[in-house]
Amino acid sequence: MRAARAYQNVNQQTSVIAADTLQLVVLLYEKLLDRLREARTAQLTNDIAARGRATSLAIELVEKGLVGSLDSDRGGEIAAQLKEQYSLWMIMIVRFNQHGKLDQIDALEEQVKTVLSAWREIKAGGVRPAA
Repeated sequence: MRAARAYQNVNQQTSVIAADTLQLVVLLYEKLLDRLREARTAQLTNDIAARGRATSLAIELVEKGLVGSLDSDRGGEIAAQLKEQYSLWMIMIVRFNQHGKLDQIDALEEQVKTVLSAWREIKAGGVRPAA
């Protein structure tokens, strides 16, 4: 089990090192969706501690990953709008953690999927946003 975990860590680190900025953003969104799914599963199984861990990791991904990757100088209005959206997402995550209402996590997941889809389209088209 340790070897598998070590391989997974090396694999993730290698993916991050080899990825370009756009791929990193897509990866952050995908990991955020993974954490939201974990939080949902934890709620469904009434595992409050797991829900707390998953939501904490989700907030960290948004705060340190997504907000941290914004370039306000180059991104201008788009970066400002994304920063505002990310702030709302963090509030939604906290509210879900407090109340455990699945409709809150469902709404958040749909929003993340929508934005992720746009980033994937940008990546596929080779267009580089300034954000």
